Amino acid sequence: MSAALAAVTTGPARRPRGGDRRRAPTAPVVARPFDAGELCTGRRRLDAILRDLARRDPATARHSAAVARYAHELAAATGAVAPRRRLVHVAALLHDVGKLNVPRSILQAAGPLSELDWAIVRCHPAAGAELVARLPGCESIAQAIRHHHEWIDGSGYPGGLAGAEIPWASRVISVADAYEAMTARDSYVQRKSGAAAVAELRRVAGRQLDAALVEHFVELVAEQHPGRRRASV
Repeated sequence: MSAALAAVTTGPARRPRGGDRRRAPTAPVVARPFDAGELCTGRRRLDAILRDLARRDPATARHSAAVARYAHELAAATGAVAPRRRLVHVAALLHDVGKLNVPRSILQAAGPLSELDWAIVRCHPAAGAELVARLPGCESIAQAIRHHHEWIDGSGYPGGLAGAEIPWASRVISVADAYEAMTARDSYVQRKSGAAAVAELRRVAGRQLDAALVEHFVELVAEQHPGRRRASV
């Protein structure tokens, strides 16, 4: 895996690039109204968690909303039924909520992180899952959050799960998360074009990301941006 994708899938925070005065996309914190419904009886508490994330870390909240949009569209492209799409959408909105436990000095660090700092950052999936798991009926959402940094080859974290051991919702979120992080204007790494990001997704498919889901996502991007199809194949 390239250093670029390693950074965007484990990186600490999202910040504007120095000297770049372009405004970041203004996607709302919640990309579309969600109804946890059958998924979770703690809907009001979930809403409160999202509001807290938006207040304390607007950039991560914007990123999470974009990931939720991509993840929901990817789930739909696979033919997933409505409850599975809702699960993916809600879990994606909350996938980085564990970063509320990471010190601001780490999230907003201007330079490279120490090994200890990285160890703290890598606790965020488990921390977010533990927060959501406290709510009645939210176990599936919590599991999707916990495992969104697992790799297909088993070298991810926190559980070292591989292949089908990784919850399907987590695998969907991983693809959406990687693409959004590479293409966002406010990413903490060099921004990639859509075509370059698709090429990187394909390069790590089968090792880091679910290969079948990557291909569904490539088709989704091509349908939404026809000009990228030739460059990405």
